[in-house]
Amino acid sequence: MLGILSPHLPMELIALVLSSLSIAGLIIAGLLLRGYLPSYVAEKGKNLASKEDLAHLTDLVESVKALHTSELERLKADLLAESQVTERRRRVYEEMCTALQVFISGHGETLEMKDRFHAAYAAAWLWASDRVLVPLNHFIALQVQHTADPASVDQSILKGAYTAIVVEMRKDVGFGSTVATGSDYQFVQF
Repeated sequence: MLGILSPHLPMELIALVLSSLSIAGLIIAGLLLRGYLPSYVAEKGKNLASKEDLAHLTDLVESVKALHTSELERLKADLLAESQVTERRRRVYEEMCTALQVFISGHGETLEMKDRFHAAYAAAWLWASDRVLVPLNHFIALQVQHTADPASVDQSILKGAYTAIVVEMRKDVGFGSTVATGSDYQFVQF
């Protein structure tokens, strides 16, 4: 019987040795992986989290950048519109100053000057601020009163009302902190 088992014995022995070696190899590999694999997986996890965080931060930065870009464009458009209004007001105020000469003695009251005043007054109602329209209307009311009864309104009051308009126009077109006052304005006659 021993002769019958002997050809199988080396095969069984070889299988046993190979199984033992496989188990020993798996144990050694397991021990190596047990020390290395958790740190590898943890590092991979950190890298993946960092990539996700970076992608999120990049999206956040891009959305903030887009918001600021659109806000900047809106501000530019507002400033451009405000600049155009201020420039238009300057032209209207220059014309109004010239047209108001119709009320200053010595400058004549021609039909052309009256028409020029009416056109400038209409433009002022479109473009002038309330800060300018209030003294302008006060001045015109004084002129109407003066025309009806010249003795009812003194020339110094008319001049003060006139210069109040000019000072407010200056403030309205960018000289808000002007130190010039109505008394600084000089009326010159030739």
